[in-house]
Amino acid sequence: MVFPLDRLSELVDEGVIGSLATFHYAFMGATDPGKMEETARSLARIMKNDGVNAVLLVPV
Repeated sequence: MVFPLDRLSELVDEGVIGSLATFHYAFMGATDPGKMEETARSLARIMKNDGVNAVLLVPV
């Protein structure tokens, strides 16, 4: 599993972090970062509107 949701859920249960986002996102494949910019900006707006105030970037 790429997202460590079990560990993050434990941190929520312990009160270390407030909550987890309802949705989780991933980018797949080796892509030129310049070609991903528009999509990344759009996703950032979505997360901001959802009240997300921190992200966990997991390279795989």
